[in-house]
Order: sequence, then C-alpha cells, then structure tokens
Amino acid sequence: MLELILLGLLGAGALLGGNKKESSSSRPKGLGTSGAKPAALLPASGTASQQLAEWRAGWEVTVDRKRWIPSGTAERILAEHPAPASYRPWMSSVGRSKDLVELLVTEFAIDNDAFLAGQKVALKEFFETVEKNPLTDEQIKACVCMDHRIQIVAAAGSGKTSTMVSKAGYVLQQGLALGSQVVLLAFNTDAAEELAERARDRLSQLPGSADITAKTFHSFGLHVIAMATGKKPSLAPWLEHPGEDNKMIVSIIDDLCKQDQTFRNDWHLFRTVYGRDVGEWNVPAEPDAYGNGRRGFRTANGEIVKSKEERLIADWLFYNQVPYEYERRYEHETATETHRQYYPDFYYPDAELYHEHFALDQAGRPPEHFGRSYLDGVRWKRELHQAMGTKLFETTSAQISQGTALPFLEAQLAKAGISASFDPEREATGTQPVTAQELAGTIRVFQQHVKSNGISHADLQAALKAHSKNTNIDRLKRFVSIYERVAASWEQKLKEGGYIDFEDMLNLAAEHVERGRYRSPFTTILSDEFQDSSRARIRLLKALAGPPEAGRHLCVVGDDWQGINRFAGADISVMREFDRIFPGATQLTLNTTFRSPQPICDISSRFVQANPTQIRKEVASANHYESKQYIFAYAFEDARRSTEHLAEQLTQMQHYLKLGKLEPGKNGRLSVLLLGRYRSDRPADLRRWKAQFSEQLDLDFKTVHSSKGLEADYVMLLNVVEGNRGFPSQIEDDPVLQIPMPAPDPFPMAEERRLFYVAITRARRQVRIYTSLAQPSRFLVELVKQGAVEIEPIDAAPLEPCPKCAVGIVTRRSGRNGEFESCSTWPRCEFKRNIASDESQKGRHPVRLSGNVAQGSTCPSCERGQMIRIDGKYGEFLGCSEFPTCKTTASLG
Repeated sequence: MLELILLGLLGAGALLGGNKKESSSSRPKGLGTSGAKPAALLPASGTASQQLAEWRAGWEVTVDRKRWIPSGTAERILAEHPAPASYRPWMSSVGRSKDLVELLVTEFAIDNDAFLAGQKVALKEFFETVEKNPLTDEQIKACVCMDHRIQIVAAAGSGKTSTMVSKAGYVLQQGLALGSQVVLLAFNTDAAEELAERARDRLSQLPGSADITAKTFHSFGLHVIAMATGKKPSLAPWLEHPGEDNKMIVSIIDDLCKQDQTFRNDWHLFRTVYGRDVGEWNVPAEPDAYGNGRRGFRTANGEIVKSKEERLIADWLFYNQVPYEYERRYEHETATETHRQYYPDFYYPDAELYHEHFALDQAGRPPEHFGRSYLDGVRWKRELHQAMGTKLFETTSAQISQGTALPFLEAQLAKAGISASFDPEREATGTQPVTAQELAGTIRVFQQHVKSNGISHADLQAALKAHSKNTNIDRLKRFVSIYERVAASWEQKLKEGGYIDFEDMLNLAAEHVERGRYRSPFTTILSDEFQDSSRARIRLLKALAGPPEAGRHLCVVGDDWQGINRFAGADISVMREFDRIFPGATQLTLNTTFRSPQPICDISSRFVQANPTQIRKEVASANHYESKQYIFAYAFEDARRSTEHLAEQLTQMQHYLKLGKLEPGKNGRLSVLLLGRYRSDRPADLRRWKAQFSEQLDLDFKTVHSSKGLEADYVMLLNVVEGNRGFPSQIEDDPVLQIPMPAPDPFPMAEERRLFYVAITRARRQVRIYTSLAQPSRFLVELVKQGAVEIEPIDAAPLEPCPKCAVGIVTRRSGRNGEFESCSTWPRCEFKRNIASDESQKGRHPVRLSGNVAQGSTCPSCERGQMIRIDGKYGEFLGCSEFPTCKTTASLG
C-alpha cells in the first residue's frame, strides 16, 4: 500500500511535487503572507507525482501570481498543457472526485482571495481617497478583479460612477494599462461628461490619467469611423434635437402618400382600420368603454361592441361608408325558455343581410375561456337562419388573423349589391383613428430596433412567420410593408445628404473594428448604464473586447431594475444574458446604496422584484436617516387642491428649516425634486415657487426618465393616477415591436414598473406621492395592499382597494336600479356590490359623495347620521356624524 503524505496538491508554489517556494519579500505588494493553502494527499512513490510535477512546471511560468489571475486561466492551461495520462488513475486511487479544472479553479480562487485581501491593506490609502468617500468592500473587489469579462450589477445610488472611475485609477496605479489604453463609455452626454470630469479630478495624481478616453457610445462610434475611413461622418440634422426624428418620419409618409397611390391607400387603411391591434387569440381582452349597459370596445361610429375583432370590422364598414346596424333585434321572435331574443352581430339594411362574426380558429374551435356552449350557439344561429330563410354570411377570427376576413366581407357585400367606398377622412363620432404622429413614433422605435439588431428583409419575413401563431399576422404584415417603404426613403435621405444616423454610428464602428480597419488601442474597456444597451452597443463592445485570449479587460456596470429606455432601442435582456453573450463572464454586485434610507430600499426593492425576470438582489443602505414615515401618499378630489397642498408642504419645509426643526441637507439647504411621468406634469407655479423658496430650498422639476442618476433630499411624485396619461402610462407598446426585439418582457407594465422604481429611489429622505381620489395609480394601490403606504385622502376617509383587481379603488356609482359600489377602473374591472341593506353594515366602506351635499342633511350611506362640518388636517369637509362606524365624506359646498 502506498504511503501517503501531506504535500498540498494545489498549494502555493508546491503543487503536485513542485518544490518552488516564495518568501514574503518576493510576494507582490499587497499579497500578504498569511493564510497557507490547504494541503492535499500525494503518492510517496511511483511515476504519477513526477509526471504531474513536470506538467505543472510546463504551465506555471504562464501564471503571474503577483496579479489577479483571470477567470478562464484553468481552461486555458488544460487546453495548452493537457494533463498526463497518469492523472486520472492517481486521482481515483486517492479518492478524489473533482475534475482537474475544478481543482485549478479552486487554487486560483484562493490565490485571488489572498491577493484581494493584500491589496486592501497595501492600497488602503488609495481606496480611501480615490473618491470623496472611502470605497466599500464591494467597490474594492470590483476594482481589483481583473477577470476578462465582468458584469457589475449595481443598486440605485450604489456608486456606479465612483466604481468606474476608481477601477480606471486602479488600473493606472498598478501599471495594468496606460491612460491611453483605457476607455470609459457612457449612454448619454451628461454621463460621459461626468465620467470625464471625475476621472480628471480624482485621478490627476496618477500618470497617464489625462489620456483616459471618456465618450458616449455614439461619439466613440464617430471617432472609430473617422479613424478607419479618414473622414468624420455627419449626423443627420433631423437627429440633433429630440422629436425631430419623428417629424422626419411624418414628412416621409406625407411625401410617399403624394407620390404613390398604393402607399397612400395602405397607409390610410392601416391608420383608420388596423391602427389598433385586436390582441392575442385565446387571451381575454379588457373592455375599455361602457355605454347602454354594455362593456366593450367603442367603434369609430360610436357603438360599444363585444370584441376588438368586431371593432375592426365595424371600423372598416364605417370608413368604407357601408350602412350597418350592430346587434339589431332579429326580425323573428326567438325568445324561449332556453334562448333569449337573438341579436345578430351585424345587419346590412340595404340588402336585408345578416353577418355573424364567430371567434373560431382555423380548426373551428373557440377560445378556451369561452366554454363549450359557444359552439352550441354557433350551430343554433346557423340553423335558425336556415329555418327562417334569412340571409347570413360568417367571418371568423382565423380569417381576421390571416387577412382574408375583410376581402371576404367586401365580396359578400358586393354580391348583395352593396359597394364599399373608402373615405379615410370621414369624421368619426366615436373612437378616433390613430394619428400619424403616433404611428410615426412606432415606426421610429421599430426602425431603431431593426437597425440596432442588424435585421434584414429576410430576417423580418422570418420573424413574421415566427409570430404567426395566436396573433393578427395580417396586421403585422401590413405594418412591416409600410415600415420598409418608409425606411427605404429614410436611407435614401441619409445617402443623398452624406449623413448617418445613431444606429449607423454603432454598426459601422463595430464593422470597422471587426474587420481590422480600426486597430483599437484600448485594453481596458469600461461601460456604464449597461441595462440601456442596444444590440448595436453590444456588438461594438464585443468587437473592442475581442476574444479572451486577446487579454483585453471588459467591465460593464448596470442595474436592470433601472432599464427604462426601451423606446430608444435598449434591450433589457442583455443584463440577464450577459454570460451567454460573453461566455465565462464574472458577475459582481454593488448592493450597498448611499442614497435612500433602508425602508425606501425595502419597499422599492419588493415592488420592482414583483417582476420575476428582474435580477434578484438585496439592497442595504448606508443612509441612516431616521423618520417616522418615509413614503407619503396624498389623494385629492380637486387637482387644484393638490397644487395648493404641494405649495403648503414647501412652505412648511422652509419654515421648519429656519426654526431648526428640520435638519438641513448639503450646504445648509434642502433639495426638493418634483417628478412627473410627462413634461406636462410640470407645475405652472414652478418658476414662482423657485423664487419664493430660494432662500432655503433647491427646487427643480424633471420627468422621471430625465431624473435617472439624480437625487434629492425630498422627492415629490406628481399626478400618480390611473389612465392613458397616468403613471403607469396605459399607452401600451404596439405588438408590432415584438418582431425586431429579441426578448420582449412578458411581465405586464414591466418598464413602467421600473420607471416607478427609479422615481422612488431618487430620494435621500422621503418620497411624497400625489394622486387622485377617483383614480389612484394601480402602483400606489399595490403598495397600499402590501402595507407599505397608506393613501391619505385630503378631506376624506381612507380608500379601499378593489378586492377583485387590486388596481382600482371601491367607489360609489348610481345605476338604473339605484346606487352601488364598483371599481374605479370600470369597465375594465367588472367588480361591483350592492350597498349593504343591513342597518348595521351601512356606511362600513369609505364613500366619497360627489355633487352638492347639504350640511345637516341625512347621510345617504348609513341613513342614521347627519353630514356635519369637520375641521380636517388639510381643511374643512363634510363627514357623517356616525364616524368611524360610517366613513362617508363630501366636499364642503
């Protein structure tokens, strides 16, 4: 039996029989001498130890243990120096189960841990002074780790910019690269300028710091193109200011309509009839209108129809000037014990012709949620028309999807003597057609994704086939046909002017690097705001980094929780797919935030992680600001009252600051950031407020999108209401955008949720949210249900979230049969309940009465108390004298 001795299989300097030793004086600066490596068993005799020792000696010289050993080193060693044949038998004989690559990875990880610990000691002064505040352990590790491909997942306010600048400084300080070999890439101009300024200010004592390059991706792309071609290209003038690109799309469409009759017809037909998607097959659609006792979808003619497909048909009929009646009573009596009176979908009086639209797929099956009785109803209708001798034709959902329904409809009408005459200018009394500006915006976003992802015509056609199941493929094809003609004109205008657009900047730059026309001097590539990266940016980064064996270091910093630039071509999936895009990548985290207090971190983290596709992380705060409450929410019946309340809050802040009752912020002042989902949320009194409170308060307004990277002591989030122009915005992305996007986010309102997270996490102390009594935002209602926030109704009782959808609140309405309670989002949510008749239960739910309520009148909810004047925290209002048993309130006067 072999005598086994302890030698340290993967120990420092003596792995597998090697007798190389390293004194403390020969170790790299900062490595340290503590922490001997774990020992391992080796055979005392035989050929295995000698062969393994020789094998180790062959590659040992290629590993620099005085520096960080990059990931992938173990795989490189085994690829270049295959293990000897005796390795596996010996491993089996000593009972080892790990593969050799795992053992090497473990060895190098131990080396790196020791190196990191040593660097913390040796470079203590550097890490404490390179930025205004000492770096955290997470930031130090991000600086020291020099794996070839690193993704740093950072929390809001965790010091992403500080980490990038410090890492650049560390690279220079350790002699890992010259300043001219370091590039910092940012998403926008402000971020690039901040990186350049911080590098200039904080790294000025390091040689070569002035040679560091800090640019936006687009500016860097222009530089690459200029260096590769000897000529700096010009950006198209219509891209120099926000919104001008959409105006150019509209201009191109106008020109095409004038020049091409076919395009004009296609464009106007899409705008008037196909502009709104019919939704996915088998997915119930939420009604968006209510009228005459019916929930559904409003047509151009003003009727409420049961489905989006019926709306498509009705709109086609309207703009083709075909007289029709929707759900007119059938000419024969049909009501029996088992069937109600029959109301066919469409009736054409000029031809006494009936038309049923059936929700049937190509195999004649209805959606699963329709139930079995639907097919029975289809058969009954067919048999009824046949028995009564009335004329009927049918269309189906399958025909809508395939694009044959409307041509078939037109043919059936023509056969009956009814001619269609398309008039896109016919004035709609109901739902208006999609505007040219709206469609131009969709076309522009579509174009950004197509160009960014390098999608060709053939790729688009393949994508259409891939999206043909359960979608309105006819609409997608029509949109792509329009897009390709607009895009061709766009490219022609670029060519004629000698211009390029933003996507060209990145794609052409990447191509020059890939083909060697631009020889990159950069060995250290640092990229900020990685969550906002498009595929074109990824392509450029891959080209600059090259293969791992090139020895270049790529480090990206981003936060997928703050991915809010999808409209600009960003692809949030790059955060989740980083290790697929860059195989063998290392993921580090920055979970310590210096901005928001822990309660705000906890609430915002739970909120954004409701989306399971977001990368999980636990955020810890270094901000220990103490308050009884961190997020406030105020609800108002009158929007003007919210403005008054905001002014009162600002007055109160300034007053308390002067009295010393409110702790001052930076420079003895307080910063207050007013945030809105839209530019139109900017308060009309902002300029006056700035002057009025300038003595103590730094006051500003930003949209949430433009607030990214900013922070303030107090954040006032304005107009957080439900609705199309609310927060979240109800204006959903058009499904056509799924075609060029690699991985659409399936979670509802995903980007709006991230945007709300961004808004909340701008605050260093408190967030104050302003909403509506009638329509508070679903996001706010969600926080209420979680117990994270309580909406404080100004001059009213607490609000009750809808028990069915959890999006709206319970409100009182009047109907044909009297008053009842329903969801504020009606008709999208159909929750309703009767007003309790039990005397003991009347008024138990909060009720806000509208209209004029007389002081001293009997409470209409409980019918016991009187409506009396109450002096509330924010003014006087009327409330039931039976409060808190009855929670009915009303405005005074």
